[in-house]
Amino acid sequence: MTGERARGLQLYAIAAVLLAAGAAWWVRAAPGTGEDPRVPRWKDAAVRRVPDATPQVLADMVVLTRGASAQRETDVPGGTFTLTMVCAGEGRVRVRLSSTGNDSGRAVPCADRPDPVELTVGVAHEFFLSMTAETDGSAVFRWRLTRSGGF
Repeated sequence: MTGERARGLQLYAIAAVLLAAGAAWWVRAAPGTGEDPRVPRWKDAAVRRVPDATPQVLADMVVLTRGASAQRETDVPGGTFTLTMVCAGEGRVRVRLSSTGNDSGRAVPCADRPDPVELTVGVAHEFFLSMTAETDGSAVFRWRLTRSGGF
């Protein structure tokens, strides 16, 4: 084997090693694309803490990731309602009940074993709820709207 062929073989071997190392780094550095494995456990915790009730007007559960937002808007008969909310996961979820965006909202803290937060709200004809995740990971937010007395 000549010296030129040996150097060429060395260059190809180094290039192959660098290519394999780069591919391994690229695969390991890629962000996770699947759902957080804790989400099913958090869903169960949220349903246990805020179960469906009779009579309830509305209820929903939303999985939010960092910075994600969701909105729910629906017509309801006017009156006084109790909004029960819970957040299972990390961080907190900021809830806003005004569709105009003039309020800063209320932060509902998230935890593995969350405590429900209740608000009494008066609704004329339309219920609006905006949820924004202030988390580093995932969070499961569950809410329930039931008719209540008062006002």
